[in-house]
Amino acid sequence: MPPLMDHHQIARELIELESITGNEEPVVAYLEKRLGELGLEVRSEEVAPGRRNLIAGPENPALLFCTHTDTVPPYVPLSEDEEYIYGRGACDTKGITACFLAAGERLLSEGLDDFGYLFVVGEEVDNIGAAAANRSVRCGHVVVGEPTENKLALAHKGALGARVTVEGRACHSAYPAEGDSAIHRLLGYLQKVLRADFGSSELLGPATVNIGGIEGGVAHNVLAPTAAAEVMIRVVSDIREVERRLVECFVDPATGEQDEKVTVEVTLRMESPVFERLEGFEETVVFYGTDAPFLLDVGKLVLFGPGSIVDAHTEGEKISKAAMDEGVESYVRMGRLLID
Repeated sequence: MPPLMDHHQIARELIELESITGNEEPVVAYLEKRLGELGLEVRSEEVAPGRRNLIAGPENPALLFCTHTDTVPPYVPLSEDEEYIYGRGACDTKGITACFLAAGERLLSEGLDDFGYLFVVGEEVDNIGAAAANRSVRCGHVVVGEPTENKLALAHKGALGARVTVEGRACHSAYPAEGDSAIHRLLGYLQKVLRADFGSSELLGPATVNIGGIEGGVAHNVLAPTAAAEVMIRVVSDIREVERRLVECFVDPATGEQDEKVTVEVTLRMESPVFERLEGFEETVVFYGTDAPFLLDVGKLVLFGPGSIVDAHTEGEKISKAAMDEGVESYVRMGRLLID
């Protein structure tokens, strides 16, 4: 009897379902049906109106295969050639999801059934699904599926996100002494942020900084009354120390005190997690963030998946069919190692 779970075909079907963050339900419903075809008990947990996690298999299993059901925008339709499957979510993480299902069918055929699945919403925005699962789901090991090029990731960078808002005073730009440009003040502080040392790690290298957005002002002939910036630091050391150093960047050089015209609102705190080693797998480190820091209480963490992160979030997102084949075999090997 041929297997039910053709991982290439499942990936195609998943990619054809648009599931940008907030609209995960088409994929969740599809997976609910597929998990039922494996003969697993399937439960769901609503984590926001119209948005739910899926949990399948026994309570407190030895192993959970876990990944997210949402993608970034915009939707990219399915296409294919001899080597690759293309489309939004191909490697992040619909191709991985397909490999999970095919591997699960193989494990069940070998009599290994102490495993299950956890599919969560919201990884690309706020990790709301993982945070909810962390309160209610438990297992021995949780294999977090993200594109690691079929290598076992030992660590990934954390993240500290902040919105910096500056208040100024508008005036005619011909008479700048009459006002206080929030944009000028902000740009000066952001230069300090870009030059700051936010720590380094022997495993992950230096922390990195991105100014991901700047807004403010009203016109080229008016000093800006307000300005704001979005800052993201990829963290490799103690996140509290990184936050302290960030806030220090906004000390008023004239007074030596925190600038009262500047507000720093932390919007994201993601610790840098450490993952389990498994015998027989090539190892790597990755710099991007995942749901893993929000799943610390679920079980011991493993990070692994086919596909490359450099293809994720791009117009040409893709996954190699050969990498998917290897991914299925790798997940089966993990199951044999981790299921009692």
